[in-house]
Amino acid sequence: MQAQTNETTSCPVCHSEEPRFLFEGWDLQFGYPDPAYVYQCRDCEHVFVAGSLTPEQLTDMYTNYYPRADFNVDNYEPHKEKSGFLHWLDGEEGFAFRHIPKNVRILDIGCGYCETLGYHKARGCDVHGVEADENTKKIAERYGFNVEIGLFDPKKYEPESFDYITLDHVLEHVIDPLAFLNDVNKVLKPGGKIVALFPNPRAFSRFFFGRHWTQWHLPFHRHFFSRRSLEILAEQSGHEIEVIKCATLSACLLLNWAYLFYRGHKGQKSPFAVAAFTRFDDGKKTAGTKFGFGLFLKKIRFLCLSMRIADMFGRGDCTLLILRKK
Repeated sequence: MQAQTNETTSCPVCHSEEPRFLFEGWDLQFGYPDPAYVYQCRDCEHVFVAGSLTPEQLTDMYTNYYPRADFNVDNYEPHKEKSGFLHWLDGEEGFAFRHIPKNVRILDIGCGYCETLGYHKARGCDVHGVEADENTKKIAERYGFNVEIGLFDPKKYEPESFDYITLDHVLEHVIDPLAFLNDVNKVLKPGGKIVALFPNPRAFSRFFFGRHWTQWHLPFHRHFFSRRSLEILAEQSGHEIEVIKCATLSACLLLNWAYLFYRGHKGQKSPFAVAAFTRFDDGKKTAGTKFGFGLFLKKIRFLCLSMRIADMFGRGDCTLLILRKK
């Protein structure tokens, strides 16, 4: 243990040497067995997990530990248009796909259950998806979506062919964010935009919940971006920052309290985490009667205003980033 925490590790963004070791973390949600060692750069304040993973390891993580294999394809529903006060109160701006106009060509990297693909298709968009989890294939095949299974590979697309690329909770998962953004740039039109959402390491919740902050989601989340590390990445990858602000789904705070009481143990799945991942966040009842009270609290929008206030002060759980290709 001591040898691991003292190893020489450089910041993956600014390459500063000898970052500060924060803690050893474990997956308390889906039971991934290996620990994660979390560091913070002393210069750009980027927080990251040390070490690298192969494409094969990444595919194994998402296919064998994420619980999409249990998803009933018959229950598929695309996201719907939302607006008004309740849209704001629920924090619906805390999704990258909500910031995409109609009738454009989109690549959604990390398309998950394909709900965003159905949403964009209904709005007249030419939409394509990428997903590392092989369990997504059955959804895409059933509903006729164009989805590449595996890690994003720019060679599979025409150069400079997309108006928008969405990264809804994706950028924090990649091993090398600069190399990834450079690859994304290859298929984005000049003036095209990347819309990304990812955890905010300055969130009030991070400091309140400590190692049990759900947005750590170790070892699946590899990066936690500071404003400075985002500015460095944007400049090095040929983008201009158009928007950077907090935008958090309000239910995140309620879910974090639930995880605190129903968290798993090292190498074991948490029943609540699996239920939440397989549709609790949409208010459906697949979480079971055991979590019915949580569904009730979500329905009455318990704690929603707290997250809206946190976002106003730049301390919500998630950051919205919109980049424009130069």
